[in-house]
Amino acid sequence: MKKYLLFILVIATVAFGTSCASKRYAKKGVKFEQAGMYEMAAQAYFKSLQANTNNIDARIGLKKNGQRLLDQKVLTVNGAYDAGDNKKTVYSYLDAKAYQDQVASLGVELIMTERTPELFKDAKAKYVEKIYNDAQLLLEDEKFKQAEDILAEVKQLEPGYGNTDELMKVSKSEPVYRQGKEFLNTGMYRKSYASFDQIIRTQGTYKDSKELRDEALAKGMVTISFNKIENKTNYENLQVIVESKIKSSLNGLKNPFVKVIDNQNTNQLIQEQHRGLNQGSDIQVGKMLAAKAIFSGSLMSFRTIEGKLEKQDKRGFIKEEFIVKDPVTGESKKNYKYNKVSYTEYNQTNQVASSFQYQLTSTESSALLVSDAMEVNASDEIHYIVFEGNGSHLVPGYWEHIDRDSPKDKVNDSSADVDNLKNLLKSRRNIKSLESLKSEVFDGISERVARKINSYNPEE
Repeated sequence: MKKYLLFILVIATVAFGTSCASKRYAKKGVKFEQAGMYEMAAQAYFKSLQANTNNIDARIGLKKNGQRLLDQKVLTVNGAYDAGDNKKTVYSYLDAKAYQDQVASLGVELIMTERTPELFKDAKAKYVEKIYNDAQLLLEDEKFKQAEDILAEVKQLEPGYGNTDELMKVSKSEPVYRQGKEFLNTGMYRKSYASFDQIIRTQGTYKDSKELRDEALAKGMVTISFNKIENKTNYENLQVIVESKIKSSLNGLKNPFVKVIDNQNTNQLIQEQHRGLNQGSDIQVGKMLAAKAIFSGSLMSFRTIEGKLEKQDKRGFIKEEFIVKDPVTGESKKNYKYNKVSYTEYNQTNQVASSFQYQLTSTESSALLVSDAMEVNASDEIHYIVFEGNGSHLVPGYWEHIDRDSPKDKVNDSSADVDNLKNLLKSRRNIKSLESLKSEVFDGISERVARKINSYNPEE
């Protein structure tokens, strides 16, 4: 019942607020109207009716002053048409029509002369034809951006007019296409690819953009072959895991210019090509993806430390609250008693540490393309306490003897100390295994390698 009454109160408050706003704007409308400022009056009545569509005075005021404003807009249309200004005729009419529709959205109908839309249609046909022809001339003069802007206006005024869509594709695509070809001819393959890819994504097909994009990709792609990774540690087969992880990370990149070549498949393809050549087959040697870069790496060190679960008995207190009465005033107040208890604190840390270095070398020039040396480590620690009693009342501290008081006894009842103890009570008790930490290290190595190779751009 209370929620219902609150809801009714909120609704009533909102309604009252909008009603007040509506009256305020209506009063402004009256003042503007009395001053002969019918445009400002129309705006004020419009806001009044927006705030409260049941305001009759605002509706009448908007009908009267809005019609005067629309009539003025119509006169502008007629004047522009009589002066032979087709552009002004078109956009003046669109302004008038937009205002008429805006007022109609509040249920107030304004009247426009029947002649006005006819003037608009006639002027629009002439204006669209003119600017369409202008756009064609601009395209012939290779002024693509100016042509694009005009064609966008044609599409807005008369969708589907003539060959607007096709001309628009030319105006948008041709500058990018030419830029892409220039990049391709100057060896800027990645920029060339980006240009042609932009055309394909936004315009679909245009001339031979797809073929040129494929050519740019083929010429700019860094195809990587792996040498065996050296393992200079005392752990066997780690190099196999590292190589697999790095290859997986490189293949997972969303970079079309980075591709890992499978050495075994490459050797098989070479053998097939040699057999095809000897037997007169039409297999072409150039069809295979040759490695443009060689990846060499070394796992320099690898160390694991499995920590021992350390256990330590700790001393603390259970805090009890009780009420006592003041013998003089009789007022009740809280008091506390601290009972000595024991709990157990546990600690354990597991660690894996590694160092890895690599280099990516060009097969064409033997130049060093990418290199890096890194230390990648992973560790995990658990730190918690176990208490058999009610942990919500447990307080840290120290006591000397459980059965009698001592000057060395101390209660640490600060909020920070108590909160720390409660967090330890809730802390997780399962530590990450060494195998899990090893996986994190290998992932860290592979991700860093992939990130650096991904950022390599020979064109920058």
